[in-house]
Amino acid sequence: MPIFQPVILTTLTITTLIFLSSTHLVLMWVALELSTLVVLPLIANKSHPRSVEASTKYFLTQATASALIIFSWTLNYITTGGGQITEVTNQTLTTITALALFIKIGLVPFHFWVPETIQGMTPTASIFLLTWQKLGPLIMLYLMSPLINFEVLSAVSILSATIAGWLGLNQTQIRKLVALSSIAQMAWTLVIIKYAPSLTILAFYLYSITISTTLLTLEKLSTTSINNLLLSFQKAPITSLLLTISLLSLSGLPPLAGFLPKWLTIDQLVAEGAIWVAFTMLMASLLSLFFYLRLWYNSASTLPPNTANTQRLWRKPVQQTSLTINSLAMAALTLILAATMMKAITKQESY
Repeated sequence: MPIFQPVILTTLTITTLIFLSSTHLVLMWVALELSTLVVLPLIANKSHPRSVEASTKYFLTQATASALIIFSWTLNYITTGGGQITEVTNQTLTTITALALFIKIGLVPFHFWVPETIQGMTPTASIFLLTWQKLGPLIMLYLMSPLINFEVLSAVSILSATIAGWLGLNQTQIRKLVALSSIAQMAWTLVIIKYAPSLTILAFYLYSITISTTLLTLEKLSTTSINNLLLSFQKAPITSLLLTISLLSLSGLPPLAGFLPKWLTIDQLVAEGAIWVAFTMLMASLLSLFFYLRLWYNSASTLPPNTANTQRLWRKPVQQTSLTINSLAMAALTLILAATMMKAITKQESY
C-alpha cells in the first residue's frame, strides 16, 4: 500500500482540481468515477472478508449513483442541448441529480453503505472517505444550490440527522458511531446550502477538522469499541483529552468550533422563515448528543478508582500525540473566534 499512496494522493488532487475548475457534467462525472476507483484500494487494503465486503458495497452504491447522474445528464442534453451543471433547469432532472449526489455522500435513505464501509476500513483510510471523497459531490451540490428544491433538501437533512442519531443510541462499535456521526454532520452541512452556500463551506471545513482529529486519536488509542475506551485515560491522558475536545466539538457544544456552523445555520433558517426545519434539526441533534456524551464519559470521565465492568486488555504503551493531532485539536477548539465575521458575511448574503 505505501507504493500506491502517491498515486492515490495525486489522483485525488487531480479530481479535486477538475471539480474546482469545471462546470461540465461529463468532466465532473469522470472526476467522480476517478475518485471512486482510487478509494477502492484504501478500503480493500488487506485480505480480510470485512474489507472485501466493504469495498463491494461501496463500489455498487457509487456505481448506482454514477448511473443516475449520467442518466439525468443525457436527458438534459436531449431536451436542452446543454452540458453545464448550471443549465439543468428541469426540476425533475435536478432532483434526480441531487438524489444521486446524496447517495455518494451517504445521506438517508441512502446511508446503509456508510457504517459498513467504515467498519471495514482503518481509521486513517476512513479520513479520506469521510472528508476528501465528499468534496466532489459537495461542490456539485454547491453549483446546483439555486435549483435544488428546498423541501427535498430539508426532508433528506431532517431524516439523516434523526435516523443517524437514533441508530447510534445502542451502537457499541466506535467506527460505526463515527460513520453515523458523519451522516448527521453532513445533514447540518447541506440543509442550508440553498440559502447560504458559504455556511456549507464553513460547516464542511470544521467537520473535516474535527472528524479527522477524532479518527487520528482513536487510531492512537487502538480502540474499536466503547468498552475499550474505559481504560484509555489511564493509558494516554493527553490523547484522551484531545479525543474529548473533538467529540464535544462534533456534538456542537459551545464554545467549541462545532457550535459555530450549527448556530449560524439555525440563525439563517429562522431568517428565511424555515422555523420548523430549524426546530426539527435541533431536536434531532439531541439524539447525536447522547452518544457523543457517552463516548466522552467512557474516554475521560471514568477515572480510577472505578468499577468498570470490562476486560483489561494488554496493549502497547501509547506514544505521545503527534503534531498533526495537536494542531487539529487546537483548530477544533479555537475556530469559534470566527463567528462574528461569518455572521456578518451571511447577513450580507441574505440582503
